[in-house]
Amino acid sequence: MNEKYIEELNKKFLQLKQEITHLLSEVNRSGHSHLQNYIFFAHKPVFSFTEAILILCEKETSNTAKVLLRTLFEAHINIIYHQISESEKRLAFSAKRMFDERIAILNEILSLVKKYSNLKSQDETKLFNDTYLLKALADQDKHRQAILRANPNLSGTRHLQDKAKLCEEGEVKNSEPGSFERMYSLIYRQLSPVAHLNIEGLQEFVGQDEYGKIFFHDGNNGDFIATQSVEISIAFSKDLYDNKILTGEQVTIIQETEKFIAQANIQFQES
Repeated sequence: MNEKYIEELNKKFLQLKQEITHLLSEVNRSGHSHLQNYIFFAHKPVFSFTEAILILCEKETSNTAKVLLRTLFEAHINIIYHQISESEKRLAFSAKRMFDERIAILNEILSLVKKYSNLKSQDETKLFNDTYLLKALADQDKHRQAILRANPNLSGTRHLQDKAKLCEEGEVKNSEPGSFERMYSLIYRQLSPVAHLNIEGLQEFVGQDEYGKIFFHDGNNGDFIATQSVEISIAFSKDLYDNKILTGEQVTIIQETEKFIAQANIQFQES
C-alpha cells in the first residue's frame, strides 16, 4: 500500500468535502424538486462513508473498508438511476418500497409477539406492544396509500443489477460504456463475501506463507479501495452541479483531485 498516496488523497477529499458542504449549507431549498431534495440529503452519508473508508485504509484495515465501499457503490448506482430518467416515477416507487419494507417488518414483529408471549410489552410506547405496532402499521400504510393515490399504476425496478443496466441505457455523462454493469459484477458482487462474512468472506482475513504457516491480516490493496470511494464522491459532487443544486463554476478541487488520481494511476502502472 502506498501510504503517501492515501494520505494525500485523504487531504484532497477532505478539502472537497469541506468546500461542497459549505456551499450546500448556503443553499435555499425552497422550490426544489423531489429529485433535488433526494440528492441534497444524500451528500452527508456519501461523504461520511468516503471519509470512513479513507480512515480504514490509512489504518491498513481495507477488508473492513470493503463493506462500506459496497454500500457506497449501491448508493452511487441508486443516485444515478433516479436522476437519468422518469425521476418522479422512480422516486415514488422507491418511497413506496420503503414503506412496504417497514410494513413487512412491523408485521413480522407483530407475529413474533403473538408467537412468543415473553417478548410482549405491556407498555404502549414500546415497539413490542400490540397497540403500538397496530398504530405504527396504520401510519406507515397511510403514507404508502398517499403515494399510490398520487401515482396510480406505479411500477419500477427493485434490483440493483437492473438499475445498473438502466444506467448504461441512460448514457450517463462522463461514464464509459459498461462502467455501471462492471461496477456491479466485478466490484459490488466481489465485495459481498466480506460484507456477509460467509466462508469466502472469512478467507479474506486469512493467509498462508511459503512455509505453510497460517496468518491473519486485515486486507491489502487499500489504494484501490480508497480511490474508488473518492471517485464516487467526485461523481456525486458533479451530480450536485448537473442537477442545479449547486450553481456556478464547479469548485476547482474536483478537477484537482481527478488529476491527482490520474497521475497516480500512471505512476502505479509504470512502477
